[in-house]
Amino acid sequence: MSGDKFWDFTLDKDHFPAMQWVLRDHGSFDGPVHIQVGELGSGGWYVRHQGFGVREFPDRRAAWHAVQAQMRRHEGRWEELPADPEPFRLLCGADGSRILYDTGDPCLYECWGELKDAVWDELWAAINSGKVLRRTEAHALLGGVIEVARYVDPKDGVRRFAVIEAIDAGGDYRVVDFPDEGAAVHLYEEVVRSREDHELPYRATDLDDVHYQAPIAGRPELPEGLTALPDGSIISSADADEWRYLYGRPRFDWPLTPDAPNPPGPVRAVTGEPRDWLPTGVEVREVTPPAWAEAAGIGEPAPRALSLAVLPDGRTVLASGHNDAAHLWNLRDGGIARSFSGHAEWVLDVALAVVGDGTAVLATAGKEGQVRAWSTGDGAVLQEIDDHRRAVNAVAWVCPPRDVPWLISGSDDGTVRVWSVEYARERARFEVGPPGVDLIWSVAGAVLADGHVCVAAASDDSTRSAVHVWDVEAETKAHEFVLEHRPTLMVPKVALATLPDGSFRVAAAAGPTVRVWDGLTGDVVRTFPIEETGSAAVALAVLPDLRVAVAAASGSATLVWDAESGAELARVDHGTRGPHPAVELAARPGGGLVLATACADGRPARVLRLNPRW
Repeated sequence: MSGDKFWDFTLDKDHFPAMQWVLRDHGSFDGPVHIQVGELGSGGWYVRHQGFGVREFPDRRAAWHAVQAQMRRHEGRWEELPADPEPFRLLCGADGSRILYDTGDPCLYECWGELKDAVWDELWAAINSGKVLRRTEAHALLGGVIEVARYVDPKDGVRRFAVIEAIDAGGDYRVVDFPDEGAAVHLYEEVVRSREDHELPYRATDLDDVHYQAPIAGRPELPEGLTALPDGSIISSADADEWRYLYGRPRFDWPLTPDAPNPPGPVRAVTGEPRDWLPTGVEVREVTPPAWAEAAGIGEPAPRALSLAVLPDGRTVLASGHNDAAHLWNLRDGGIARSFSGHAEWVLDVALAVVGDGTAVLATAGKEGQVRAWSTGDGAVLQEIDDHRRAVNAVAWVCPPRDVPWLISGSDDGTVRVWSVEYARERARFEVGPPGVDLIWSVAGAVLADGHVCVAAASDDSTRSAVHVWDVEAETKAHEFVLEHRPTLMVPKVALATLPDGSFRVAAAAGPTVRVWDGLTGDVVRTFPIEETGSAAVALAVLPDLRVAVAAASGSATLVWDAESGAELARVDHGTRGPHPAVELAARPGGGLVLATACADGRPARVLRLNPRW
């Protein structure tokens, strides 16, 4: 071995490369690792590994055995190629810098094969226990930081300086370290200035020329029942909506949804028989914040509802509904980024939507019959709707092109309603049955290929469970699917998804079965068995290759399937049954899925990333 260090990336002696290989067909969390073997001018041989550096050996046989041992640490196919030093300089600079971890670009973590998690955990623990020298705190909604930390590399005992860039909650982050403090500080200052955002200003920073806005404590608010108009005058909140109708000024300037990527076209049926080949593998990675695992058994009761949204820049936003409030979570450290309270009774459902400017809004459904829309940026109430006569069990968003978002609500009063959220005006109302008899447990919405808005709802009247599908513009019912029913309380759930080929899917969970239908023809595409508990949850997400992923939470497990092949992609066992099963599934930009599922042990949820390969 070259010296006593665990890794040494320098090769300053005369050397003569003999062979080089690159890893092909590797896993999603691995990279195209390079290995090179050759002779040293001073005698002996060397092996150069992109992730572990250079080792010296007395002869060719020992070097070849080392190459074979290194190759066995990786999954994939090794391909020989001409010797090239550039790949080895990609992750380790001439200044001694190392790109240790980067969720968006190549890094050393991707080169460590089967050791990647063990090596990274050891390094990250050392960095976390080091001394923070410089620090900038991101906006509360993002919840991240940019830091410089001095630490001792646990592998070779060398002091180094790490720049940690983790600007958003629970999302991507990057760690680069240097042997020199000055180089680390220089990169830190570059990153802080480049990530400055005046709409989401830093909470704190140590750079004098960078704007930040410290949190305001005790910000004055109007007494309950009063509303301030734009000219500063104060009126009764009961008269505020009437004032907006008369003078055309909504309380929030809702951004319009951009045009769809494709022009309107006909709604199509499933374009062929389900593709029955199975995935070659599925990488499942738990990204639940560690703080949530530590809270298992001691946290607040399990959430009644979950909602996921993936922002245009790839950040994931998670919201949950509880007895007294809704929460927006920081997925990086497990803290609450923002709470939303104001309902007179329990929050029964939550729904996130990404609006036209790339930000997220939240809708909440209350047991007292109220629907609210909230800004996730500052927590302000954007709209209140009090027209339902009984508890609102479900809310969902749909975002038609060139329009403000529409809000969908389903209630114990037997109605499903579609709202223009800007003015709280009712766009459509669908009567399912008598109030207090036909209970609406779930709603979903989607924009179809022809530009029409489709709304679905799952209901139960104590003798019959059904899924209803409507065309909002045509004001017609497209389908009614009758579900299994049991004498016990049934809480069926529904989901919708549209595909780029013009087709769409409807899914429902009820009793012992999850069903997926072709939204145009009403034909059953696939069925999946689940644990029968009377209450289940279902979610859909579309992968780039026109595959539809289906997730269901029921009993003590959450499962994810590929609707095309019927293959099980993932299973999450919770150990215990929760009173309110909840599941959300979202596609990540570039492929892969994010899964959030409620737990019964005090954690807000479990969050996993899935990367299926075909």
